[in-house]
Amino acid sequence: MRIYALSACVFLAILLLAVPAESAPIRLGAPEYVAASSGVFEALRNGDAREIGGELRFAPRRLKLLPRFVPDLIPVAGFMAGSQGTLYFYGGFRVDYPLGERWVATPSWGVGLYERADGKRLGGPLEFRSGIELAYRLRDGSRLGVCLYHLSNAGLFDFNPGSESLVLTYSAGLRRQRR
Repeated sequence: MRIYALSACVFLAILLLAVPAESAPIRLGAPEYVAASSGVFEALRNGDAREIGGELRFAPRRLKLLPRFVPDLIPVAGFMAGSQGTLYFYGGFRVDYPLGERWVATPSWGVGLYERADGKRLGGPLEFRSGIELAYRLRDGSRLGVCLYHLSNAGLFDFNPGSESLVLTYSAGLRRQRR
């Protein structure tokens, strides 16, 4: 499994380096927010493992190839480390939906590489992440929220048990906040 994960990392690195910056579909720029999370891995099953995570959140982007009714996407890059040695590195997108003045609901989607060590076997190194976060926007623009997300290989491998995590999140701006 480690050889597969290493091969996938090398492939992704070569692919990213081969695409010239001026022709990239999205120019990320500097991250706007940094987020930290802590919670329970396998929250809907036995919940005996803990996890911490981090995420960089970039400025919302309009993807020209998507229809106009699709909202601006927020690119993200993050990681999760579990108490049983699991590691997950991912990239993806989020979409903010304001719920009044202070509350924000944010669905998210991503794909990344998973290494289980002594943790849960998810079937393969390539795992997809989908989740929903409900956060309260504090006066300084930072957010405190709760996120439920699912990891799955989407049937790419013969074994696909999936897992759910429930985490508390805190995000803060890295420069002047937008409201």
